[in-house]
Amino acid sequence: MERLDNRDIRNQIFKLAIPAIMEMTLHTLVWTADTAMVGRLNPASISAVNLGSQIMFTMSNIFGALGIGATAMVSRQIGANNREEAENIAAQSIGIGFIISMIIGTLGILSAKSVFNLIVDDPEVIALGSSYLRIVFIGALFLIPQFIANSILRGAGNTVIPLVSAAFANAFNIIGDYVLIFGKFGFPELGVTGAAIATGTAQILGASITFFFLIRGKAGIKLHISKVFRLSKNITKSIVDLSVPATLETFMNEGSRLLSSFWIAQLGTISFAAHSLANAAESISYMPGYGFAVAATTMVGQSLGAKNLRRAEICTKKIILYSVWLMGLVALAFIIFPFAIMRLFSNDLDTVALASKCLRVGAVEQIPIAIGMTVSGALKGAGDTKGPFKISLITNLGVRLPLIFIIVFILKLNVVFVWWATGIQFIVEAVLMIIRYRRGRWKSIKI
Repeated sequence: MERLDNRDIRNQIFKLAIPAIMEMTLHTLVWTADTAMVGRLNPASISAVNLGSQIMFTMSNIFGALGIGATAMVSRQIGANNREEAENIAAQSIGIGFIISMIIGTLGILSAKSVFNLIVDDPEVIALGSSYLRIVFIGALFLIPQFIANSILRGAGNTVIPLVSAAFANAFNIIGDYVLIFGKFGFPELGVTGAAIATGTAQILGASITFFFLIRGKAGIKLHISKVFRLSKNITKSIVDLSVPATLETFMNEGSRLLSSFWIAQLGTISFAAHSLANAAESISYMPGYGFAVAATTMVGQSLGAKNLRRAEICTKKIILYSVWLMGLVALAFIIFPFAIMRLFSNDLDTVALASKCLRVGAVEQIPIAIGMTVSGALKGAGDTKGPFKISLITNLGVRLPLIFIIVFILKLNVVFVWWATGIQFIVEAVLMIIRYRRGRWKSIKI
């Protein structure tokens, strides 16, 4: 019987993790395709699109983290077979998401030019970037609710619909970019404006697909439109209490990475280019960690909802094991073939050589990242969103930023040492996550 239970757990893990990994891979590939097509425009257009998309997606990711609370609460109710309460939580979470997206989207549209004036001095970049940002923020009105809707689906145990939504939206985005940027098939050549229209429309399309399945109730949970803005004080408070730490954690991580990039740019053009290329290559390796973290969040939440603590613990251990094995293989590839991997990203041999050294150091990060992401997912599934936020605060403010500042501005070492600093950060983060998990406070959290 135990063997059958283990097989059931393993199948459920991969049923949840594989679509989530594929979804994130699609997002990464479309970003690569976008970059390649925009890269054929002039430097001002490239800067405008890259800065504009970074601003929009950073804001959406930060506030989309509100979905973490929804995932924890929905998975708990699904595990307890309380579908009606899960659907009430889902409706109110999406209602909150629409309210926030309206505020963020409106502010983004109105302040686009002011934001670019603060970042750059080039009038052409400001004009193009402002126009791009205004258009994509129209799509962002739907992006935050979609992030939350996807989190609800994952909490209900469905990671396939977010994958389907991403597949259609990203395919449309790539085709739309090609057609509208370069003026193909009778369409006008719109350049940056075309890229913005393709991205914004793709966001609306993706949201429409997700909400179609939610409203029809064909995805394991049904969205009742009549309840979306019928907010309950208790449910809203629980969603906010769980989601705010996750939002702050995302803000901390995004802000830390952005500040680090500004500092690393001081090391020179080749160093920054090498760092950027190695970062792009390593970002693909995060996909398994993300997918298994999603599985951990859902399965721990549902197990606790069913009052099956032992299943929650077994799921967490197995998910950590699978994540470590998979990302361990990635680490081996980074150690053995760093130059060949980086050669795929650039033809400049000096940049490739330096990026290869960074990527080899990145191999050290893989297993700690696997552990840290998976345990963080398990804690969040149990409703412990404060723990990962506190750990992120400690590792970013106490490890990553001080070490990088010392390396860049005091010791004036090369960019490879920056990668050693981030490696230390991920090791510390993994250790702290394990300590938090083993203390066991997550086992008794009430949602």
